[in-house]
Amino acid sequence: MATDPAPLWKPRRTFLILFVSSLVLITIAGTSLMISGNRYWQGVLRDEITRDLTGKARMFAARVDTDRLHNIQDITSQEGQYAGARATVIDVNGKVLADSEIPVVTLEDEGKRPEFIAALRGQTGVKSRKRNAFGVPVLYVAVPVSGGAVRLASPLADVDIATAHAHEGMLLGLAASVCAALLVSVVGTKLIHWQRTI
Repeated sequence: MATDPAPLWKPRRTFLILFVSSLVLITIAGTSLMISGNRYWQGVLRDEITRDLTGKARMFAARVDTDRLHNIQDITSQEGQYAGARATVIDVNGKVLADSEIPVVTLEDEGKRPEFIAALRGQTGVKSRKRNAFGVPVLYVAVPVSGGAVRLASPLADVDIATAHAHEGMLLGLAASVCAALLVSVVGTKLIHWQRTI
């Protein structure tokens, strides 16, 4: 009996087709999940940090408006320490009256910052920008007080740390998916080969 010298079906080719197809699907799904998940969790975490810092800034403002026993620099230093943030107080002209971390004499243009401009108009000013040489974004929240405004500033390094942890988890998930794709491709190839030999 003559045998076909060039069989149409080859197990290796079938395995490669199954495995590469699975990898393409995993890559597309993983990339979309990483992009959308990254944006979502960053937004959620930023919103939570903003709410927390805003609440602390309002408590800071309430103390500035009511505490007559301590001078403004002591209040600012204490509130900055309580909040775990840099605290600043300006008057209605934008002049810095106190700061918990930086000498007042070196702070000439703080009152021109957008968050302070909003606070001097009676609103809550929220702004984030990169402050240091490492490019870590800092969240600034300013609220009005009688005769000026107060502000708290906190680095958003926690957002980057949380994002890095999320990426690690997603990469582990992708690695597990690749292993699963390899197993499914092997089993699928064997099943196809077994059916063709029947």
